[in-house]
Amino acid sequence: MITIINPTRLTRQPFFKDLINYLDQQDDVILRQIKAQFPDQPVDKLMEEYIKAGFILRENKRYTLNLPFLESTDRVELDQEVFVREDSAVYQELKAKVFQTELRNTTNAAILIEETDFARHAQTLSNYFYKVAHQYPLTEDQEKLYAILGDVNPEYALKYMTSFLLKFLKKDQLMQKRRDIFVDSLVLLGYIIQNEDGKYELAIDLDKERLTFYLAWFLVSEHIVWLSLGLSINYM
Repeated sequence: MITIINPTRLTRQPFFKDLINYLDQQDDVILRQIKAQFPDQPVDKLMEEYIKAGFILRENKRYTLNLPFLESTDRVELDQEVFVREDSAVYQELKAKVFQTELRNTTNAAILIEETDFARHAQTLSNYFYKVAHQYPLTEDQEKLYAILGDVNPEYALKYMTSFLLKFLKKDQLMQKRRDIFVDSLVLLGYIIQNEDGKYELAIDLDKERLTFYLAWFLVSEHIVWLSLGLSINYM
């Protein structure tokens, strides 16, 4: 099975995914066979798009794959489009690879550093913003976050989340009288916990001098890749 991670508008099409996996299992495929396999699809039109994009080769009326399969994870970058076979060793290496993302905002100097896997399945704020912006499928945990935040503006959300987190510079416990979706989200993300007295405590590491919050414990190694995601960037 061929997996596409971070697909584009073209490669996220269900027919494209079905087609490449069909061609991957067949030899000397002609157009008539493809139309028979996918009778409900506008095969002629879509095939021309895939050929133009370079994903499919047409030679002597035969169709074959021409995908840029990932061969090594040494220089892979978070968010790049990747074609990989699920039964390959490189896919296992990719799943084990850890990336670090950095979120900043224009309201204050707080920095949120989070760890993630390449597919962005990890429950982090950066992953949530990225997937919502690109309309990628959410994990079950990310769906819970979506039920709270919805399609919120990242800058707006970070303004309130970081402002709340920065209060821990002066206090170990905080009270929140009114229900707040941003505080609820911080709990769901694991940034804070609510104790038996109903007060909130910081559940992650904080570098007070650098105003930096670390969502996960991480080690410096050759498998960790940095990616800055300041809100000056475009999530699209």
